[in-house]
Amino acid sequence: MRAELGKSSTRNFKLTYLIGTYPLLTTTFIDREIRLLRQRGVPVQVVSIRRPKRPLSPEQETLAKDVLYLLPVSPVKLVAAFLWAGVLRSFTTWRILFYLLTRPHPDFKARLKTILHVGTGVYAAFLLRRQPGHHLHAHFVDRAATAAIVMSRLLNRPYSVTAHANDIYVDPVLLPEKMAEAKFVATCTRYNETHLASLNGNGVGKKLHCIYHGLDIDQYQPPEQRRAFKPPLLLAVGQLKEKKGFAHLLRACRLLKDQGYDFQCRIVGEGPDRQALTRQIQQLGLGETVELCGALPHQDVINKYKEADIFVLPCVTGQDGDRDGIPNVILEAMAMELPVVSTRHSGIPEVVADGVNGLLVPPADDTALAQALAKLLEDGNGRRQLGQRGRQTVIESFSVEKNVERLLTQFMD
Repeated sequence: MRAELGKSSTRNFKLTYLIGTYPLLTTTFIDREIRLLRQRGVPVQVVSIRRPKRPLSPEQETLAKDVLYLLPVSPVKLVAAFLWAGVLRSFTTWRILFYLLTRPHPDFKARLKTILHVGTGVYAAFLLRRQPGHHLHAHFVDRAATAAIVMSRLLNRPYSVTAHANDIYVDPVLLPEKMAEAKFVATCTRYNETHLASLNGNGVGKKLHCIYHGLDIDQYQPPEQRRAFKPPLLLAVGQLKEKKGFAHLLRACRLLKDQGYDFQCRIVGEGPDRQALTRQIQQLGLGETVELCGALPHQDVINKYKEADIFVLPCVTGQDGDRDGIPNVILEAMAMELPVVSTRHSGIPEVVADGVNGLLVPPADDTALAQALAKLLEDGNGRRQLGQRGRQTVIESFSVEKNVERLLTQFMD
């Protein structure tokens, strides 16, 4: 195993990344990964099944210019792709289609989607047939991984996958097959690694590697002095979904107000629960206290970190099983020396040590959440100490350079 890979050994190693929709405001960790791989001298071709919805950050608008988008599809190229697969790759195409369709599926609709994703893989393989690269990597064990299996077979290239959260826990399709076909499976928490190992036999556990999402530490520079907000400012960042626990945060805010605490709370993000959260804010009488800021470009989020006094993200498991791994915004907030309040949930305790570099409470416990926030609202010195230790944790264990190096080693091993 190489301890370090120099640029001279990576310039001729070409990677193809396959992602369902890219770029997105919620996948900046992939941006960092691709950017650093390219800085290391690795040519990375990014293939996205769908185009993203705007807005994007200026940096992501630049990234999008180099992405090969499969949809909307060119009818002429689609026909050519299936003729190519049907004539020149006929046996391989029918074999992979038969294999995937005869594997267990939750329902008929899922089988139909598999057919479509096989078609996506055929089309992508056709477009890349002359320059397929040396290795295929899918982000998320979802449609991208299905297409990557097909591409791997048709192009005779190894493929790997990074498993995250929703793609593992919410109605996963062909999860054992996707892992068995892969050269290796990276995942972003030990929690995920243990879960995946428990689901799959046949030596798949040997393929599993916990590789944390890394941060470009230089991008996250805490202010020399926090703005003297009167009252203190709580900040939460994440999609407006059940798993983020924002409904519990609002109830904790009401408890704090009832106890006489003066503060402001901003929630940055967008999602399907916006209307429900807006109603809850009104019902709890928090209209003067809590602001839903909507989705923001990443630099604007960094500016929000600079303004805040406490970061809070009370993650829970959704009713559909959806859950976070280690939310990247927790790492970002810690890198910005914000004291973090979160929950003993999923992979979060792998980065936040209760009382050492942040505070953890049980999931869905409004009272405990309010108590932890009250503790930090009352203790400015404690906030500073937790924030400083949090940044040190990120520097030591979540540097993007270290973790991309580990990923690159797996690609080239």
